[in-house]
Amino acid sequence: MFQVKFRQQSFDELLIEVTGNASVDEAVALDRELLNILEAQPLKNVKLDLGGLDYLDGAGIAVIRNFVRNCKKLGNNATLVNIPSGGKRFLEGHESKSFASTGILEGIDEPDVATQIRHGISYLKNSSVDMITFIGGVVDAFWSGLRRSGSIKWEGLAKLFAKAGVDAVPIVLALGFLMGAILAFQAAIQLRKFGANIFVADLVSVSICLEMGPLLTALIISGRSGAGYAAHIGSMQVSEEIDALRVLGIDPILYLVCPRIIAVALAAPCLTMISNIVGIIGGCVVASFSLDITPTTYFNQVRRVLEVSDVMKGLTKSIVFGIEIAIIGCFRGFQVRGGAESVGYATTSAVVTCIFVLTVTNAIFAVLFYYFPRIGVF
Repeated sequence: MFQVKFRQQSFDELLIEVTGNASVDEAVALDRELLNILEAQPLKNVKLDLGGLDYLDGAGIAVIRNFVRNCKKLGNNATLVNIPSGGKRFLEGHESKSFASTGILEGIDEPDVATQIRHGISYLKNSSVDMITFIGGVVDAFWSGLRRSGSIKWEGLAKLFAKAGVDAVPIVLALGFLMGAILAFQAAIQLRKFGANIFVADLVSVSICLEMGPLLTALIISGRSGAGYAAHIGSMQVSEEIDALRVLGIDPILYLVCPRIIAVALAAPCLTMISNIVGIIGGCVVASFSLDITPTTYFNQVRRVLEVSDVMKGLTKSIVFGIEIAIIGCFRGFQVRGGAESVGYATTSAVVTCIFVLTVTNAIFAVLFYYFPRIGVF
């Protein structure tokens, strides 16, 4: 959506501010509203401030060009203020007479700190509302799919599970082993001072199963599946395949999102378990060579200190992480508007958002497990 505000700055100058999205979906309405303002105001000098735009595509550029033409027809002097750099280059490169040479384009004003903070808060608020709305749509579609037999395409679930889970096994093995080895090395430096070498097994096993295993696996899935879902769905959005699904009467959320959530939710605990095992083995290798602890002694200590509840808590976290990753990746994909540049932005945004959300969720779980130790134990 877009918003248009205007005010008279002086006796003959009008400032029009456009915020929100100037996209193909809004182009006709935006063009009509700008024309209505021009026709209703007899002022001769008109400034169009585009600094508040969140999105501008080719259709939005066409609206801007039409605005300048309408100003000339009505005898107004048009000036474009704070136009995004991409739109500025497009206008200068495609106009027979450069906008810059005629004084229509003005430079981009650098916003002050307060303005940047205000825009950041506004963006966070809008993104949160959109995310909650999307989650509501996913829940509704999932419930509808369960009630209507055959609505969810289960036949593609195995392929999605293979991509999200089986294909990620090699990287999980490598990073899980290295993480366990690194933890053991760091623990050995301190524990050797006190002659408490055996407790390296305690630190590695509990840390891996409760924290590092689920979180490391979730980060791997974010980089693979989260980014992949954003790019795939974003490309479908650009090529209008999502619109084609709606025309065919197919709910894109039920068809694209729900199977991916199920696949990642199933793959995440499996990968986490693999990461836990190889991480403990990595700690054992380091303990054997650096602390003179035999594998038998190491694993006996692990068996004594590591409880089933610790493993189950980590697996519970991994399921939640997997659901979050799939939802965020698909959500960013559905947000794509425009061309390939928007797909790249959505992919990057998906990974960054996943990392932030996973960290916050992990902190929440840490507090819950501290005050309610039985949470997550089946």
